[in-house]
Amino acid sequence: MTETSAALATVSGVSSGERKINICSINEMITCKICSGYLVDATTVTECLHTFCKSCIVKHLEDNIHCPECEVMIHQSHPLDYIAFDRTMQDIVYKLVPGLEDSEYKREREFYEERGLPCPKDMELEPGKEEEEEEEHDE
Repeated sequence: MTETSAALATVSGVSSGERKINICSINEMITCKICSGYLVDATTVTECLHTFCKSCIVKHLEDNIHCPECEVMIHQSHPLDYIAFDRTMQDIVYKLVPGLEDSEYKREREFYEERGLPCPKDMELEPGKEEEEEEEHDE
């Protein structure tokens, strides 16, 4: 990096080694092609590597066996077996979109609370609870 560009980067509030990215320039890469919203529970089709919100792709696959973006056949009889949670993509979305993770966390809990149901993600956070129950059954 030249001295001039380093000085400009420092003046604009960006230190060396960091770059500001305009969210609009990468927006299409972190949004779902089905709902047009930011990816939530990012889920990738293993056949073509296109990524969608989990709820969007699961709903799509109820009536269709093709990728909604490229039309490749996912699987003739069991398309849901050929999609996978994409933690890396979801982490990227949450880092690039301030407040999205917190608002989704809150929205999901409200959904389950209104219906008087336990939130599946809260159950995932309690791994010790299953171990305690198994120990009680063994006694």
